[in-house]
Amino acid sequence: MAAQTGTRTPALGGIWGESIAEFFGTMVLILFGDGCVACFGLFKSLGFTFTWPVIIFGWGFAVMLGIYVAGAISGAHINPAVTVALAATRRFPWGKVPYYIVAQILGAFVAGGILYFVYYDALYNALSMAHSSDFVNTVGYVFFTFPKAFVTYFNAFWDEFLGTALLVSMILAIVDARNQPVQGNLNPLIIGFLIVAIGASFGLNSGYAIDPARDFGPRLWIGFVTGFASFASGYWWIPIVAPLLGGTVGAFIYDYTIGKVLAARGLTKSGEAETTGRAVREPTAE
Repeated sequence: MAAQTGTRTPALGGIWGESIAEFFGTMVLILFGDGCVACFGLFKSLGFTFTWPVIIFGWGFAVMLGIYVAGAISGAHINPAVTVALAATRRFPWGKVPYYIVAQILGAFVAGGILYFVYYDALYNALSMAHSSDFVNTVGYVFFTFPKAFVTYFNAFWDEFLGTALLVSMILAIVDARNQPVQGNLNPLIIGFLIVAIGASFGLNSGYAIDPARDFGPRLWIGFVTGFASFASGYWWIPIVAPLLGGTVGAFIYDYTIGKVLAARGLTKSGEAETTGRAVREPTAE
């Protein structure tokens, strides 16, 4: 038998390895992000004082850490809206999109389960103190997003749309090697501060999911716990659809504004910028 001269990419060196990275990056994101929400909400009745900056900085650091986990392997999308936006603008192969999205949702789902058991006593203590048996409407905010009572679904949709459009367009500005790129592996930190800025400016209308996996994964876990009461309100589809549309629009806006200007000026990579292995990298389509 003739010897094989070609080389094979090890399973973990291809899409399966990237999927594992997306799984763990998203899991870390949700563990720290929803974990800070649990601390914010479940312990106020015990006399601990928390304010909104706990949430926005907690989520900012959560995103930063998730990106550091997966950045060099998968680009650390850790968000289906980012994955779809990159694919729609030909930065990422469509064939990998289902793998990434499934991994992201599974990572968020598992993180939701871990947090449920870690905070089990605190969750049911909060229910008891509220004299309520309605898990979803009393403590569901720990796991997924709601609009405020006075905010319509229409308003919440556009809030999520705008927040995700800003997220994706700003990420592209941050990682674009032609546009004063961040050096020294600081992309995750800067993107974390971007999350802080979005939360501070657009976070309170609907809880700024800006990531379908962040909302759907934990919501699905709580669905299994509560007989799918977490899907009863009819709001559940908005943190999925609005970010997917907003992220894609944000990517196209960047490409046809700042991206076009950078191209027209003939700018190339800035200085000694090195983009291999960066967070939210733009691999050649396969």
